[in-house]
Amino acid sequence: MSDADPAVPEKPGRAARYSEIEAALRAEINAGTHPVGAHLPTEHELCARFAASRFTIRQALAGLREEGLIDARAGVGTIVLASRRRETFVHRLSSIEELLQYPSETRRQHIRTDALAASPELAMLLKCRVGQPWVRLKALRLTQASLAPIAYFDIYVLPEHAGVFDLPNPEGVSVLRQLEEMLNVRAAHAQVEIFVGHVTAELAEPLMARQDDPALVIIRRYRGQDGAVFLVTYSVHPENRFTLNIEFERR
Repeated sequence: MSDADPAVPEKPGRAARYSEIEAALRAEINAGTHPVGAHLPTEHELCARFAASRFTIRQALAGLREEGLIDARAGVGTIVLASRRRETFVHRLSSIEELLQYPSETRRQHIRTDALAASPELAMLLKCRVGQPWVRLKALRLTQASLAPIAYFDIYVLPEHAGVFDLPNPEGVSVLRQLEEMLNVRAAHAQVEIFVGHVTAELAEPLMARQDDPALVIIRRYRGQDGAVFLVTYSVHPENRFTLNIEFERR
């Protein structure tokens, strides 16, 4: 059997060989032998180490990838994303206030900001006039448990409010709360849209996901007392990384 032929499976008597290799690599990742952010050995090196075919090695790596422990990228190699099996981050909600912000277990990582004028398409998203100026922050939402982000964000604010992006960013503090404290105003109306989308080619790399993977998309729009939108967030959550658990009690 040739290691160079990935299409040839192991013999029937060794059908569980990939499970043994998967378990060995998982134990090493759990123990920190391959720390988060590090590269696993190449397929060729793993074939030699375990005396297994490339087909068997790929089966073992597929299992680790499904658990969210690793990800393979063309031209980069196989990277360790987490030291433990990925668990979906659950955002539990019991009030309107909790719906409008993220819990303290998460943090916001800024990518960049840019100034722009609303195109016809963007004006529909932001519920504003075409050409209205905005400042956009591109950001990721992370947890301590995993290297892979739970979400990508586009956050839109009016130019006069752009200083909010320069404020300290404590864990769990939303842009809405920072805006309200900085401007001494309160959102009089909030609208939340939730629908199924997908990971675009542009977002695949920062999200450590695959293009066209299913994703949960959440749009939040906030209006002031005058009825005008002053903040919009557009977030993309890859599948199996984020769950909204909503429970309200009627009183």
